[in-house]
Amino acid sequence: MKSSVIIEASGRLAWHQRLASEASTVALWGGWLWLWAPLLRSVGHLAQLGAQMPMWGLKTLAFAGPSLPHSLAAIAGTSGTLVAWHHLPRVRAKPAPELPLSDYARRFGLGEHEIEAGRRATVCLVFHHPDGRIARIECRAPEGLAAA
Repeated sequence: MKSSVIIEASGRLAWHQRLASEASTVALWGGWLWLWAPLLRSVGHLAQLGAQMPMWGLKTLAFAGPSLPHSLAAIAGTSGTLVAWHHLPRVRAKPAPELPLSDYARRFGLGEHEIEAGRRATVCLVFHHPDGRIARIECRAPEGLAAA
């Protein structure tokens, strides 16, 4: 049995949607690698200089920060993100009140005892009719544990 947490639904997209999805993924990966390029260049330079430079020189180069425009862009981006985050709505959706068990039983065409057993169980298998309605619920103990 294949169990994967990642949902791959690209096969269901039209060709132009798939193309846009793949192109945006490539662009984002390219941008991420581009952001790392200065650090990789610095590491390469340090590797070339490593045998010729004393330890205090390596420490000085390691702490050399980015240029002023990059620093200003980072500060502006961080500040802008925090301002945008501050303006997010503080009101959260309230959960709907729980319905009585009899309403669930009537809605799904099941007995109240089946729903209660399903709520108490650790593992439940839900069997469906071909049209999608629930046929029955089977409650089991988790694999590897002996049933009590």
